[in-house]
Amino acid sequence: MRIKDVLKDDYRTIIREIPKTEIHLHIEGLASVDTIWSLKEKHNITLPGIKTKTDISKRFKVKNLDDFIDLFLNVIQNCFRTENDLDFLIQDTRDYLKRNNIFYAEIFFAPSKFVMNGFSFADMMNHLDNGAQLIQKEDNREIKFLIDVSRGFGPENAMNNLNLTLKNRKPSILGIGLGGAESKGPASDYKKVFKKARTHGLKVLAHAGEDVGPESIWSALKDLKVSRIGHGISAKFDPKLEQYLAKKQIPLEICPMSNIFTGKYATSYKNHPIRHFFDNGLYVTVNSDDPTIFGAELDDEYYNLLTNNIFSLEEIFLLMKNNLYATFLSDKEKTEHWKQMKQIMDKCFT
Repeated sequence: MRIKDVLKDDYRTIIREIPKTEIHLHIEGLASVDTIWSLKEKHNITLPGIKTKTDISKRFKVKNLDDFIDLFLNVIQNCFRTENDLDFLIQDTRDYLKRNNIFYAEIFFAPSKFVMNGFSFADMMNHLDNGAQLIQKEDNREIKFLIDVSRGFGPENAMNNLNLTLKNRKPSILGIGLGGAESKGPASDYKKVFKKARTHGLKVLAHAGEDVGPESIWSALKDLKVSRIGHGISAKFDPKLEQYLAKKQIPLEICPMSNIFTGKYATSYKNHPIRHFFDNGLYVTVNSDDPTIFGAELDDEYYNLLTNNIFSLEEIFLLMKNNLYATFLSDKEKTEHWKQMKQIMDKCFT
């Protein structure tokens, strides 16, 4: 198949055929409408304004970051009432990975609300770890978890999440991430938490520059010493930060549709800074964040970037390579996977 001969509709097939990785994905954001409805019925939960499955679908269509956080905490997480309910998320994750041909994913899990509701952290991680093992055994797809210590509940809660993580380490746990609304907690408040995590060999990440200016990204880099930046799109306002990110080749976990939905620094693919970052040598990766909520899965993100003429197909392939090499897989694993991915990509040019 030759690139020039490809019809627009055929691009979906090409994108689907490439084995991919994803590095910025929230497992709660994979919860399907069917899952939330099933849990609501199972536990006889009353949710304001929600009486039908259609009401849940409408509620999932958030308009800003505050709406999203409200949905995330008060609807999605609120419907999980026992540790066993997490098995629904595992199945949703499994389905998502298959649909998008993702062979490796690093996925955030936010335990704070669950723990506050009396869930056992150890039991939750047993369910998630067992689910990851099942998916790897039966589907040959690998999942690693990043524990979201969350700004929204403060540094003390974050340290508690870290201590629980260290006490209940599983092979599938990679590290911790700082999520939640940036405006509710500057990264500098979490120095001690992240220093302790690094001391114990955990990977450390942070959402930054999603809803707050470039100072949030600087703080994540300098105060928390993170390996990657979640979102990072407000870097476009600070040329020195862009130069620093480009020089250090710090991966940006960019989630275009998520940013468009929240509307803080981008309102369309056309005015999203992802192309600007790419052209200026920043390390750009593409991710879906919370695909059920934002209505765009990983394949959709690549397809939309391609058909909106933001990137060519050759450049989409480069972004897929970036995603692979930004993972925490070993160098050997990255090299082996890239050979397999490239073989399939090369068929598009013959």
